[in-house]
Amino acid sequence: MKARSLSISAILLGIAMPILSLSSGCVAYAQAYSVSRGLAYQNAKDWQGLLNYANAWTKAEPNSIDAWGFVGVAYTIGLHQPDLAIAPLRRCVTIQPNSAPAWHALGVAYAQSSQNGPAVDAIKRAIQINPNQPTYYNNLAAAYSGGGAWKAALATLDREKPLAQRVNTVNVWYVLGNGYAKLGDLPNAIAAYRQVLQLKPNFAQGWTNLGAALQFNGDNAGAKDAYRRGQALGDPLAGKDAAQLQAQEEQARRQVTIRPGMGNPNVSHMYDYYHDVSAGVDVSRQY
Repeated sequence: MKARSLSISAILLGIAMPILSLSSGCVAYAQAYSVSRGLAYQNAKDWQGLLNYANAWTKAEPNSIDAWGFVGVAYTIGLHQPDLAIAPLRRCVTIQPNSAPAWHALGVAYAQSSQNGPAVDAIKRAIQINPNQPTYYNNLAAAYSGGGAWKAALATLDREKPLAQRVNTVNVWYVLGNGYAKLGDLPNAIAAYRQVLQLKPNFAQGWTNLGAALQFNGDNAGAKDAYRRGQALGDPLAGKDAAQLQAQEEQARRQVTIRPGMGNPNVSHMYDYYHDVSAGVDVSRQY
């Protein structure tokens, strides 16, 4: 199966970029400006208000990493102009060169602007500073795959696996499984989804994604069982996938000669079978 790029988006599982607070609470702010006020704008999704507030803050305190970070948040998350987030996030890493979250956020902005080379460099710097953040590896893999470096993307996910084993949370294994699925490494995707379901057996989307990976890997019986479990837990996509698999198998049985691949989803639409697989950059999680 041909690998596909991990798409660069900010929609995976969450809302906020992991750059707040970039200063780790080590700066005293002028009375008029605060992280809590910035977060109030962000939580209200008042992105233009946040941008105005943060820009005023940068003028009052030009060395505040949080002020520049909120400018980056407004442009990247709310206003969908990641190219305009790059300059303020570069200010962040200038102010605090050893801030892993700042380097990671800069890498995400580069990646969302299709500047995959600088994205790789920035996220690698974040990992050098703090190698214990699963999100950094996911997004480094996304940056590599965005530039067509499939082997490097897969190697990056492989580097994340021991960390996933230590952290051992549903979210970490689920995102890792989705990354492997997107890159076409179905055995590792299946293994990750099974880890998800050991931790959370009632996770409907996990069963559905496991079913899709099994189906693409040629295990239709296993896929049907996983789809049944996902559907029983209330996931409509599981029922849709199961019905499509049944129809494809019936079509295969009507053929005089069963062609290779019958009973598997159409490759051009395979990502319709999964939850969240098309969203490779996770700007929501911090551990």
